[in-house]
Amino acid sequence: MVLKYIPEPELAKRLSSGDVNAFREIFDRFHQKIYHFAFSILKGKEESEEIVQNTFLKFWLCREILDPEKAIAPFLFTIARRTITDVWRREAKSESFRKKMLLRLELSQNDTEEKVLFNDLERITQEVLKQFSEQQRQVFKLSRYEGLSYEEIAERLHISKNTVKYHLVNGLRMMKAHYSRNGIMYLYFIYFYVLN
Repeated sequence: MVLKYIPEPELAKRLSSGDVNAFREIFDRFHQKIYHFAFSILKGKEESEEIVQNTFLKFWLCREILDPEKAIAPFLFTIARRTITDVWRREAKSESFRKKMLLRLELSQNDTEEKVLFNDLERITQEVLKQFSEQQRQVFKLSRYEGLSYEEIAERLHISKNTVKYHLVNGLRMMKAHYSRNGIMYLYFIYFYVLN
């Protein structure tokens, strides 16, 4: 049976109890919006479709904690944002990812504004990197530009893994504050640098 025109609170209640038809109705209502949201960020059809699939899979797995009194869309978009961030964290382990993102910007139709943003992000990032100690800067670059693990960085620089973690945590705190002072949304910072 296909559910139509059922209020969201009722859909949420049915979904919480495992009603597959309720899930299909929610998917039909929202999957295009999630796809367009993902595509606006990722610029890729396959990647965006994968985000949609993963978002709704996670949504189904979280169905029992749905609050019928709250709108479904914000919950779905929160899952989608986290899913996109997870993808970036897996992929952004080397300079090649940043080059790929820049290439996508260069090929986009409205690339002027985005390239200006990218250049601003690069400039502001270099500004804050100058404030790092030499060792902190080395740790940051090995982690974010070369994609090395804590253990690999510790071995290369002859320091402890805890020291590596300390430098990265403090470096990220400094960067976030610097981006905030420059009026750059932290989402864009994550988009280009995907810092854990």
